[in-house]
Amino acid sequence: MNKKTFVEVFIWLIICQLPGLLGMQFVFNNMVWYNQLAHAALTPPDALFGIVWGTLYLLLGISAFFAFREKLHGKAMMLLIGQLALNACWTPIFFGAHSLIGGLLLIAAMLGEFCFLLIAFWKINRTSAFLLLPYGLWLAFATYLTAATWWLN
Repeated sequence: MNKKTFVEVFIWLIICQLPGLLGMQFVFNNMVWYNQLAHAALTPPDALFGIVWGTLYLLLGISAFFAFREKLHGKAMMLLIGQLALNACWTPIFFGAHSLIGGLLLIAAMLGEFCFLLIAFWKINRTSAFLLLPYGLWLAFATYLTAATWWLN
């Protein structure tokens, strides 16, 4: 990998980590509240969430690199920015504002928007689209978890 490619990959990795980095404090400051809620039977241990999201943000960054390494595609870029923005808003709404319904509505929007992002990336680069699939699967699972938390509380 040459220096230019390394820098491009690094930039995409940083950009795609931003939603997680921006939301960490909301999670840490609200774990007592979160742990007092009733949760779905399939809710994983708290420690797993950070590992999964960190990995998914890495895959998003690599996917973005593959999608945009030759040139920027306007629609796909806007969809990626939209996905990252929605993702960055979820934690402050769910954890910070303690809004279960807000979190549910937002993650449902993220899941819907993801479908458009996947199609856009598929048209540009199949590898980038395949790299998005774990993120989409986790979004679907996170939607279930958020819906169950809302329903049970």
